[in-house]
Amino acid sequence: MTRRYWKAEEKLALINEIKESGHVVETCRKYSVDPSMFYRWKQAFDALGMDGLRSRTRSLEPGLRKLKKENERLKKMLAEKELEVSLLQEAYKKTRRKPR
Repeated sequence: MTRRYWKAEEKLALINEIKESGHVVETCRKYSVDPSMFYRWKQAFDALGMDGLRSRTRSLEPGLRKLKKENERLKKMLAEKELEVSLLQEAYKKTRRKPR
């Protein structure tokens, strides 16, 4: 069996047809789509709109890739700062004079 790739517009058309008819299983069977796939498409559409229906096999858009890199860089910076604060707090505790 060959794999079928659906365009975002086709997925949306299927979602709309099921919304109008109210018959998930019958409509999915008509187009040879597993109902679980329909529910994944619907969830993605509800969350992200048409971008949620676009193929995930394509490479990430340049803007999103750039944001992910920036996010990783900021996470590393935060971890380094937390470590630095922790070390400074320990050093401060050791050098502090005990009250008489």
